[in-house]
Amino acid sequence: MIEYALIAVMHLYGDKLGPKILLDYYPTQQECIEVAANAQYIVDEIELQWYYFMEEERSNGNMIPRIKSIGMFCKPLEEIDGDEV
Repeated sequence: MIEYALIAVMHLYGDKLGPKILLDYYPTQQECIEVAANAQYIVDEIELQWYYFMEEERSNGNMIPRIKSIGMFCKPLEEIDGDEV
């Protein structure tokens, strides 16, 4: 049974909060926390995708801020909003 969701949230330069990304689901909080603690590969992929997004938007004249940091947290499924799924 799936109980927890791993969520990444981007913090952007200029003190802006970026989007939240629901990454995966886990049966226990401990399993979710272990993945979050060792998620450099996920951070690298998010940063790469954000870089491509920034370049595309800049070519259209939109300035998108760079990522300052990425936080990961586990959230019980019953606390997830519909827009996070």
